[in-house]
Amino acid sequence: MTLSSPFAVIYPLPSHLASRILNGKKSVFVKYPTHETISPKLASCKKLLFYISSSNKEIAGEADIVSIKLMILSDGVSEYGNRLFLTGDELREYSGGRDNKKMMVFVLGEIAKYPEAKCLGRGITMVGEYMSKEEYDDLVGDLI
Repeated sequence: MTLSSPFAVIYPLPSHLASRILNGKKSVFVKYPTHETISPKLASCKKLLFYISSSNKEIAGEADIVSIKLMILSDGVSEYGNRLFLTGDELREYSGGRDNKKMMVFVLGEIAKYPEAKCLGRGITMVGEYMSKEEYDDLVGDLI
């Protein structure tokens, strides 16, 4: 199946980090891309789904993607501060010295934790995975 314009992107997160977003405390997600670009496929995505890594291959919730920007670490911290889902120390650890490499900064809206996690049935790598509107509808059904 060819996805010309994916509807959602799925990224894995440890449960404790996903809960910071899904419990409404944080609304900015960051991720280092393979290349310092935002692909047209990613730019077309409307939703970010949170896959709980090391779980039962489940999606715990979702958020609308309001915007995606490329920013270096210090610019992301100064612009979004305590809205970031990682603390300052966690961000420095995650950057691993890549402070001047641009990361993708996702501003999120309409964050929703699913009443029951949805089984995806397969693992998701750190690179993430795209999902079509049909696949998304099949996964969430009438949840939201």
